[in-house]
Amino acid sequence: MNNGSIYNYDFTSSISMAYGNNLTLRGNKYCLFSGDVNQDGTIDLPDGSLIDNDAANFMSGYYLPTDINGDIVVDVSDAVFADNNGYNFVTKITP
Repeated sequence: MNNGSIYNYDFTSSISMAYGNNLTLRGNKYCLFSGDVNQDGTIDLPDGSLIDNDAANFMSGYYLPTDINGDIVVDVSDAVFADNNGYNFVTKITP
C-alpha cells in the first residue's frame, strides 16, 4: 500500500518476477522457496535442527517459523521441505 493505493504483484507468472530468478516452477506457477527458518539466507542444517526440535516438542499454532508447509503443525513433512531445499543449496540472492 502506498499513498492509499494498493499494488498487487504476481510472483507466480514468470521466473523473472523475483530478483535473480530465485523461484521454482511447481505445476504451472513459479513459487518462492521455503525452509530458511533462522533467516540467515541459506537453507541448511541449522534450519533442519530447529524444525526437528519443534517437531519433537509437538509444536503447533499459527505463525511458527518452523511450520514450513503452513498446516499449523511442525512435523516431518516440514523437515522434508527444508531437507530438499538444503540438498539443492538454496540460498537467497541479493543485489
